[in-house]
Amino acid sequence: MNDNAADIWVLLGRRTGDNRQMMALAEATGLSWQGRQLRFRTLSALPNVVVGASLATLESSAREGLAPPWPKIVITAGKRAVPAARWIRKESGGRTKLVHIGRPWAPLGWFDLVVTTAQYGLPEAPNVVCNLMPLGEPVVHEPSLEDAPRLVGVLVGGNSRPLVLDADAARRLAERALEAARREKAALVVVTSPRTPAEAVRALGATLDAAHGVASRLALYGRDPHGYAETLRTASRLIVTDDSAAMLADAVMTGLPVEVFALPNRPDFRLRAVRRVEALASHGNAAKRFFDNTVEAGLISSVRDLTAYTAALERAGLLAGGDAAAVTREKELRNAAERVRALKL
Repeated sequence: MNDNAADIWVLLGRRTGDNRQMMALAEATGLSWQGRQLRFRTLSALPNVVVGASLATLESSAREGLAPPWPKIVITAGKRAVPAARWIRKESGGRTKLVHIGRPWAPLGWFDLVVTTAQYGLPEAPNVVCNLMPLGEPVVHEPSLEDAPRLVGVLVGGNSRPLVLDADAARRLAERALEAARREKAALVVVTSPRTPAEAVRALGATLDAAHGVASRLALYGRDPHGYAETLRTASRLIVTDDSAAMLADAVMTGLPVEVFALPNRPDFRLRAVRRVEALASHGNAAKRFFDNTVEAGLISSVRDLTAYTAALERAGLLAGGDAAAVTREKELRNAAERVRALKL
């Protein structure tokens, strides 16, 4: 069999979370699949409507693996892989189907299926599936022994426009976490991420150092063995900043009670302008249809709204703990896989 022969190609990019979701979806279909690692040139920063169906955004080494026989389905995520996926479909004579995960940064009509989540606010369409949970494999939580000490874990993100993690917000987060640890009679671990600003790290450390009556530690990203995955595995309760949908999803998938810490919301000029357009779109069905049509046509990109994602998790009861999140993910993954398999027919 030719090395390229497979039902599905997964176009892998730089983001681990996106790659996990694409591979999980491909695996769930039960079809044969292969990964193709893409490496991008600076041209990939151009809008997809400008680039078109092209390999011009790829480094030459990434183009070598894109050769016939063409797959029946290509799965992408993120903005930069879309031109290559469209080029593959063109070279296949239009037979290859395109599946995209997340926000497509392009007209929805370019894709046969878009699997997204609530924070992207995509309009309803026959080729759009909106899920509550990402599709990637979760970190498995390991229940503590009955006599093991309880542990409150805090997952700290960073600035994510328009959400801001400054020193004041970091102090309030640490104080909230200390209060929870005292109430739970638990130890406390606060885990930073690559996006946590230095001023926030200093404020977290100073607040924890000044506290009494709680055994606490600040686990710095890349320096402490009790990091992100270990905290998800061993905590008895979680507090999570609301700047990352992936982090929130990882937390609820543990089945632990999750408290969401809302960061200050400070939109910049561009985001304020987009929100004004969204506000205008809320005035009547005609305005809403016009706004949705412009998003569907790729003329404007949907704006990520993490507050909407948190609200969706809460409405579904997924922040309270238990197996609801795991059940939801399995159902959504199964449904998405069935939609992808149908494209092969």
